[in-house]
Amino acid sequence: MAKNAKKSSGPKPERLSFPDDETRFDWLPMLLDAYYIADKGVHDGIKLRLNQGQKLACAKGCSTCCSTHITIPVYPLELSGIYWYTMEKTENDRRKALKEQLSNFTENDPCPFLIKGICGIHPMRPLACRHFNVFHKPCDENEDPYFTRRNDVLTPIKKYKEKALAAMLPFHKITQRSEKIKAMKTGLIHTYAKNLQEVEWVKLAERLYITAS
Repeated sequence: MAKNAKKSSGPKPERLSFPDDETRFDWLPMLLDAYYIADKGVHDGIKLRLNQGQKLACAKGCSTCCSTHITIPVYPLELSGIYWYTMEKTENDRRKALKEQLSNFTENDPCPFLIKGICGIHPMRPLACRHFNVFHKPCDENEDPYFTRRNDVLTPIKKYKEKALAAMLPFHKITQRSEKIKAMKTGLIHTYAKNLQEVEWVKLAERLYITAS
């Protein structure tokens, strides 16, 4: 590699698109826009650190954070996306596994959407999951590097993170620019969030229809 060559952080993210569903659900475009903004910010953040000589430790097949993190915020709009995707976009075998895990989930268990080390709702994973990236070395078993080696954890680029959160405000009927600015400055958006661990996932499990195989 040439001395001044830039390291690649992978292909630029693309906005998820579900045209028929986006017509059916007026909230879905908001969520997909928010995730697209966040994904662009993560892409740029990773690229910056790679160009500083750091190495991204996260890779396909790594799911330590899905098993160890017990303080993952999930916003109401994200919950709508999770419900929709789980109920309408997961295949029957995956839906069956999710139904079982959601039914039996208890607080402090690994994420109920983790199936054999793979996120079962990856396109709809929350902002907190999208933003979490670790550098230098993979997480040790039961390690949360945010507390053990904070400097190795990606800090989301502020302008992207705030723009992604602001994109979700219309879901709460906050549409005027002045209202959005106030909501962001006061942290109102964060008061709507729930801890993923504290959501009553059994209610989602009860709504999952499993077809006979």
